[in-house]
Amino acid sequence: EKQRVEPPRFCLNVKLCIKPERREEFLTCIRSNQAGTLATEPLALEYVWGEDADVSNTFHFNEKYRGRAGFEAHQKTAHFAAWEEFASSEPFTEPPVVQLYEEM
Repeated sequence: EKQRVEPPRFCLNVKLCIKPERREEFLTCIRSNQAGTLATEPLALEYVWGEDADVSNTFHFNEKYRGRAGFEAHQKTAHFAAWEEFASSEPFTEPPVVQLYEEM
């Protein structure tokens, strides 16, 4: 019997710097995105985030999906669309930093 080979985990590290006056709106949006991701996406493995230990309103994320297809599926969801709408409304004090990688 041939073993099924899992695709490599497709991962993101993201840094977001949020305008203080948009903080509560951001938190509501991102909590919804996290909950939707973990509850409804079978290819989503991890979605962890928190606020920087030293810089307020700076947030770090680590997301892991079962292959790039898992992340592409994430980008097609309603909760991701809600995030994109928020992100397009100029909530950032500096451009987001996104690093994509495959786990080894």
